[in-house]
Amino acid sequence: MPLRANRLNLARRYLWGALVAALIPLVFIAALYDRYSADLVDNLVTNRVNANLEAAAVRMSNFMAVQVNKLESIVDLPDTTDFFLEEEGSAISPLLRDFLLLEVESPDVYAIELSRVSGETVATVPANRTREDPAGLNTLPLVQHGAVEILGPVLPGQGRPGWFLIRMPVFLNQQKIGVVSLRMRLSSLTELAAQLVEPDVYQPQIVVFERVRMTPVGTEAFSTKELARSRQFLPGWRIHLVEGGGDLEEPRERIRFVLLFAAVVSALVLVALFLKMSQRLSSYLVPLNEGAKAIADGNFNVPVSEDGPGELGTLARSYNRMREQLETLIASRVEVERRAALGGMAAGIAHEIRNPLATVVTTVHGLKRNENDPERRQMFDVISSEITRVDKTIGEFLNYAKPSPPVREPVLIRDAFRSIRTLLATSAHEKNIVIDLSGDSSLQIEIDPAHFSQILLNLALNGFDAMPDGGHLKLRAYRDGGSIHVTVSDDGSGMDDATRERVLRPFFTTRAKGSGLGLPVTKQLVETNGGEFFIESEAGHGTTVTLVFPRGSGGQQ
Repeated sequence: MPLRANRLNLARRYLWGALVAALIPLVFIAALYDRYSADLVDNLVTNRVNANLEAAAVRMSNFMAVQVNKLESIVDLPDTTDFFLEEEGSAISPLLRDFLLLEVESPDVYAIELSRVSGETVATVPANRTREDPAGLNTLPLVQHGAVEILGPVLPGQGRPGWFLIRMPVFLNQQKIGVVSLRMRLSSLTELAAQLVEPDVYQPQIVVFERVRMTPVGTEAFSTKELARSRQFLPGWRIHLVEGGGDLEEPRERIRFVLLFAAVVSALVLVALFLKMSQRLSSYLVPLNEGAKAIADGNFNVPVSEDGPGELGTLARSYNRMREQLETLIASRVEVERRAALGGMAAGIAHEIRNPLATVVTTVHGLKRNENDPERRQMFDVISSEITRVDKTIGEFLNYAKPSPPVREPVLIRDAFRSIRTLLATSAHEKNIVIDLSGDSSLQIEIDPAHFSQILLNLALNGFDAMPDGGHLKLRAYRDGGSIHVTVSDDGSGMDDATRERVLRPFFTTRAKGSGLGLPVTKQLVETNGGEFFIESEAGHGTTVTLVFPRGSGGQQ
């Protein structure tokens, strides 16, 4: 049943309040952004460009540092010093050659050159990559970077790739005896700026002393409008960002549109989310409301699903526990009041009926002694038996209404079973009934011995009544986990569902001369001694009564 609109529940009010509280700042921020969006986008673009330029410069610095480390490793080799101390024309040692070939395997290095102090190249590894000095070699940019010199760059031309040299001198006793150079692939350095390319907006150029301009692929570039520049990653070497021929405002407008679109989508998502949360919350609260109404009407059979998330699931579980405890409490209270009423009625019965019955029995016995007519004596016997039956019924009722408190003591189940079999042996023989005893013979329980004997006797007699044509009565005891189970089974007529639901009600019976108190008294005695009572029966397939006594109340450990 949906909640009425004019009685909006507290949860929905909180949800809508939270939604409004979330949307107001969002609208306020969107309005402020629309007012100051131009400056905001400018700052975003500027900060991003500067950050990317700085990152590219750092990558190039790191690249050069790696190459310098390689060069230092070569210069520090003893075989390198020995090579420059040898006579001219001497060959490179195998160890040095292998080391140089290993370094040349890098795709960034074309060749390694060993030169005299005069500048004459005496060895190139690998030998097939010997270079020819380009025209204008002496006019190439030359910078000192720490312990190394950087010569170049030489741009691609005449089918040859671009390159530059990283040179480091070899010293012996503080005297320069030679030079080791790495001839580097120019595009290995310039392509590190390729991530700065923003098509049709801006392009990066690597600029050396404002004289040489290169594209990210290492080819010659031409001067155009400069937008930003990086710090020097080598002396005289920088990265410039120049216009790419497109509209620089386009990415700014695109960012602005994306941010505004995100604000609108966020607002719509918030509304949808809160509507969904409100509906889902109501789907959990409405059953709780209906369950509370059912309890108020006295119906305790309306459980609530416990699948709710978080506190809702906890609330549902608490409600179900409360419902079960209330049902148990009320049932217990009703039972107490019913037994109190039965106890008062029992006292009245004992006084108002049993006393007159005793007088009647005495009178009948006196009349019978003075009567010689056989037929009249038979009539007196019938009266006496009926009075005895009435007295027995009253006794059963008194036992149900005011049972005696149990005096528990350890009872060996095996002995109790044998006692019942001995007591019923004659009746079993007459009715063609076989009594079977089975189970763990060592089990014992703490129970009132008189109560246990009455329990077994009542159940056995009920089984006899259910097998007028003979059959099997089985008494079994076994341990199941921490409990002791005692079962009494017969293969008699059994009970249908309607009978099984009513069989434990006082005064309900299916026998012409039954009192309807046998099973209720038996169940009461079991529960009084701390046990549980269960009946399983099917019409035409017999009945099994199971008594369960927990470990704490009985049974050997």
